[in-house]
Amino acid sequence: MSKRTNTNSLAITIRSLMEDYAADVAEDMKKEAKEVSKGTVKTLKTTSPKGTGKVGHYKDGWASKVERENAVSIEIKVHNRKKPWLTHLLEKGHAKRGGGRVEGIPHIAPAEKRAIEDYERRLKERLSR
Repeated sequence: MSKRTNTNSLAITIRSLMEDYAADVAEDMKKEAKEVSKGTVKTLKTTSPKGTGKVGHYKDGWASKVERENAVSIEIKVHNRKKPWLTHLLEKGHAKRGGGRVEGIPHIAPAEKRAIEDYERRLKERLSR
């Protein structure tokens, strides 16, 4: 057997191993993203403002949805399906009709920050195995 044949065989083997590894990493990434989005929904359901009237069932409306997914990536949207128009007003605050201001109740930004940190930590743990 010539050196060229051995080199080609080695290159094919390495390429196959790298493709398998990339597929495993992509699958791990997508699994972790789905788990983190579920956790973020739970967090938002517990930390969202509670109230009556227009805010009444706001906290119960949080859900996650896979927007796009292919072999190597996933895009998941966490949103309030019941009262989406309230998210910005409650998070950032707003002006009152008769004057004055209602202060915001930050609940989305902290949940997002926690989700990013959790996702990075989980991926590092999974990939270091």
